[in-house]
Amino acid sequence: MKYSLLITSCIQPNFTNLNPNFRADTSLRLKDYITAFRYWLSYKESKISHIIFVENSGYNLKELKEIAENENLYNRTIEFIQFEASTVPNGLHYGYSELEILDKAFDLSKTICDTDSFIKVTGRLYFPNLSKLLNRIKVNNDITIDFKDYKFFKIKKQYALTTLIVINNNFFIRNLYGIKNIMVTGNISHFETCYFNFLQPLSVTNKNIVTRFPINVNPIGIGAHWSSNYNSLSKKIIYFIKGVLRVVYPSLKI
Repeated sequence: MKYSLLITSCIQPNFTNLNPNFRADTSLRLKDYITAFRYWLSYKESKISHIIFVENSGYNLKELKEIAENENLYNRTIEFIQFEASTVPNGLHYGYSELEILDKAFDLSKTICDTDSFIKVTGRLYFPNLSKLLNRIKVNNDITIDFKDYKFFKIKKQYALTTLIVINNNFFIRNLYGIKNIMVTGNISHFETCYFNFLQPLSVTNKNIVTRFPINVNPIGIGAHWSSNYNSLSKKIIYFIKGVLRVVYPSLKI
């Protein structure tokens, strides 16, 4: 099985009504993308044959393209795609734009269909345990995604983690292409909730829709929405607890 690594990016965001802690500074975001991109170029994983970098703000990608030309350690096929993002409809989160990136990848990419499946990663982050995940998932999975789905007393969480998803191309085209429109018609504000609401019912009968990673695949980098450091001590403690629960209570999606 060969995969395309699909990197979603927005280097110079133009969102409105953002959380004041949002990581919006263009220079900081560019550094994040460069760091993660260099990581993936040097990532030793034979299952990744293509890297597709999709950017939706129109920022000049010259520096990233030079890095790709000079640091493509494993001689992967690398493609850059750029377009101007649509205006996010009122009341919707910027995840609407990331869903649009996935659609545009299939509209514009010349290489994504060279592989049967793709790995969607948020472009400012990287995942050292990705290879372990790829070795554990079945090649016939339609989608492998990590859900939060639990209720403790008055605390209820039901959403998908969307920084890393492994998706079969045909499944995406048949089921997920254009799903951003459901956010509008269904008054769903977030990408994470949109995917959860759509995939959860399907997963009951389709066992090729996997909604729980078998292992922790923790990100490295800084989160955009709250600028949280995924490599901080507090995060590491949380990841450790979640890792234990995946083993002793794998059906608990927490």
